[in-house]
Amino acid sequence: MKLPVPAVLATALFLSSAASAQAAVVDFTTMVLNGDGASATSSVLTLTPGANLADPDDAGSNIGYESSAYLDTPFLTTDGFTTSFTLTLTNTGFDPLADGITFILQNDPNGLNAVGGGGGGVGADGLAFNIGVALRSWDNNQARIFTNGNIYANAGSRGNFNLGDQDDVVDVTISYLAGVFSFTAYNYATDVLISGSRNFNLASLGPSVYVGFTGATGLSHSLQEVSNWDFAILSGAGVGGVPEPATWAMMILGFGALGVAARRRRALAAA
Repeated sequence: MKLPVPAVLATALFLSSAASAQAAVVDFTTMVLNGDGASATSSVLTLTPGANLADPDDAGSNIGYESSAYLDTPFLTTDGFTTSFTLTLTNTGFDPLADGITFILQNDPNGLNAVGGGGGGVGADGLAFNIGVALRSWDNNQARIFTNGNIYANAGSRGNFNLGDQDDVVDVTISYLAGVFSFTAYNYATDVLISGSRNFNLASLGPSVYVGFTGATGLSHSLQEVSNWDFAILSGAGVGGVPEPATWAMMILGFGALGVAARRRRALAAA
């Protein structure tokens, strides 16, 4: 059943609407963390620290981290969502910066403890039953949608998104509405905006998925952090019928509001 326009508007603007939306600024300390590199405060999720583990079998060398963090409450795949967050990559002595992160929705057999391959696999490679956005640095310079842990698919398609040659601050917005998975990513360091979308039935992954992030480094490293994460559930808006133009417009307004709110909070924090 189509939501009445006032309820959709309330969802889009994140006002009170118990029937149609649950919106929240996420406290990262409530997430399930996996991997030696992951840590969290209420406002910042660290996926990889600014140095690498020493390899006990090879004196003088380093090995990387792979980590993940998930909300412990499953997300129903019949619902839609809008979300935004800020990714920062900080150089801690290795150039180019490594290796990137993902935002992921997954129904891997390992559930809340799922972690994929390290290095360029950015903690998601090889995981089963998922869709997400990979933001890969090092020499990949890539922001793209992936499915079923195929992080390396189309790895040569860099999308003119320079990520890893300098410290980066990237605002990301992602949505899943009416069977369309979409994202935009803006890199403040390079003034580059990239976007993508894919038709996808989230319910093909199962009745529910876990939502969160993965990240990894290899022989090189960087401090990779996520902050300003807003996540709003749009009840029943996952697949369903295609919304009418007016409904789409109000959802997009709310989607944009997420990014604006994130930028305002980051600007206030820097002031």
